[in-house]
Amino acid sequence: MSVRYAVLGSLTSKAMHRYELKSRFDEATGGFWQLNFGQIYSTLDRLEREGLVERVVEEDDAADRKVFRITVKGRDKLDDWVLRPVAHSRALRDDLFVRMLFCDRSAPEPILRMIARQRDAYELEMRKLVKRKAELERIDEGGDALMTDLLMDAALFHAEAELRWLSHVEQKLEGTWERPSEKRRR
Repeated sequence: MSVRYAVLGSLTSKAMHRYELKSRFDEATGGFWQLNFGQIYSTLDRLEREGLVERVVEEDDAADRKVFRITVKGRDKLDDWVLRPVAHSRALRDDLFVRMLFCDRSAPEPILRMIARQRDAYELEMRKLVKRKAELERIDEGGDALMTDLLMDAALFHAEAELRWLSHVEQKLEGTWERPSEKRRR
């Protein structure tokens, strides 16, 4: 997902300064994706040069502060992006698969051990997601966190799919190696 559209989308609710923009986005994504300030600064500068956001001075009792708001052109650009279908499903460029490519496959133990560790990591991630989802449900009595809840559901579904894939990998790998006892019988 493009940071530029995350920033534009975040500014649709109200004009914000950079810190507020970061906080609002991090909160809306449930901590799954956190923008760093460098990304926000450079993205806002580019969006301002393109006329998609504008910097305005908001008068406050304490001091004047600069905030950004989305322009009509920026809203149109965001709407076009939102309505455009995603070109492809989740990328298959995966660290785990690359690790499997280079793992010692002369015997089943190293790769099966790696898969077991990965399974533990996914199960831990799922427990954290379930806990975080329950926390959000307790604090969101008005139902304002629907999109964050849906994002959590997607993360849980992805983790479940990864666990199913790991089981599939184990089955295929176990079928490719002969057991030491089978080799001795020959």
